[in-house]
Amino acid sequence: MRGPYSDYAPPPIYVTKDRSGPRPGVRFSRTELFQLLVAILALSAALTLANVSASRGLFSAGQLGLVIGLWFVSALVAVSTGVGLHEISHKIVAQRFGLWAEFRYSLRGLAMAFVFAFFGFLIGAPGATMVAGYVTPDQNGKISAAGPGSNLVIGTVFMLAAAAIVRTASVTNIVPFLTTTIFVFAWYMNVILAGFNMIPILPFDGAKVWVWNKGVYVGIVVLVILLYLAGVYLGITAL
Repeated sequence: MRGPYSDYAPPPIYVTKDRSGPRPGVRFSRTELFQLLVAILALSAALTLANVSASRGLFSAGQLGLVIGLWFVSALVAVSTGVGLHEISHKIVAQRFGLWAEFRYSLRGLAMAFVFAFFGFLIGAPGATMVAGYVTPDQNGKISAAGPGSNLVIGTVFMLAAAAIVRTASVTNIVPFLTTTIFVFAWYMNVILAGFNMIPILPFDGAKVWVWNKGVYVGIVVLVILLYLAGVYLGITAL
């Protein structure tokens, strides 16, 4: 999810050695990398806590440690790909247009995720990729579509990988079971994020994609539904 775009926002002040303004290309600042890492780790921990809270009493004390470890690894993979690469995709497209674009976390949103996690579900806003500069409606739409688009591609990869090994996965065949669990978790996270971000209300990506190109908007929504149904059909939700 990106921050809202406004026609009235002033252009940013670029501080560069040659005073030539922003150059097209992908660049990360230390601040951005630190905040992205914090957001990913915090959201992964909150998602793990939500699973623990939702499964109280289902596991013994001895089992719970192993289960929490599996949940955290699964959450870390899912959040890194679903949230991390989503935000980086916004950034890459924005910077290709020569715009300033960096991720900034939301401490309030991350704290809210932990609050809801105690009740067994996750709602939170880890942050957003901030974009500044003169942006055309066409550019704004493409930047916004890049995030959900990355979720579709990544989710498809995880779905196919999970489907390839799901038949050999069982609690007695531990390696395929653990691998498939992680893949399914990442597939589901990417599907949910792609669909959630296509809500056609600001500041969600869907609002900006809808204004830019309604055909692209409908196409992304249809692909989200198909990706979920394909996972159900292939049986990867049975784990």
